[in-house]
Amino acid sequence: MLKQTLNSINSNLRNLIKITEQDIEDIKQANHQALFDRNIIKENLIDEFVKLKAQIDNGLKNRSETGQNLVNVDEQPLLDEFKENIQTFYTIHKKFAKMAFTVTHFYNNLVHKVTDSQPDIGYGMSPNRTNYSNFSLKG
Repeated sequence: MLKQTLNSINSNLRNLIKITEQDIEDIKQANHQALFDRNIIKENLIDEFVKLKAQIDNGLKNRSETGQNLVNVDEQPLLDEFKENIQTFYTIHKKFAKMAFTVTHFYNNLVHKVTDSQPDIGYGMSPNRTNYSNFSLKG
């Protein structure tokens, strides 16, 4: 059971990594619609990840409570792959998040300069306390 779940979660993470890499390329190309179109796929993958992770946790807990070995020889490489995939996804998603925030900040700065209004920049940040981007508009 654990082996099958580890295989599934590794596949799930590989898909999330691939989609996030596509997202990064689409941000670079300003292909925002492609990003939005993939959101439902990412949401489904994340929901599936949460379910699979809970299954792994429960399986390990049950093994621990019954005094079994937590991981057998066949499962250890899959668990190692899971750890590596988690780290890879974390790293690439962090890069994506920084890029997305930078683009959002740039466009909010643009709106501010063009309309002289204070945009709602989100993330619970007050625009009066936020230093806008150093990007300048030349015209």
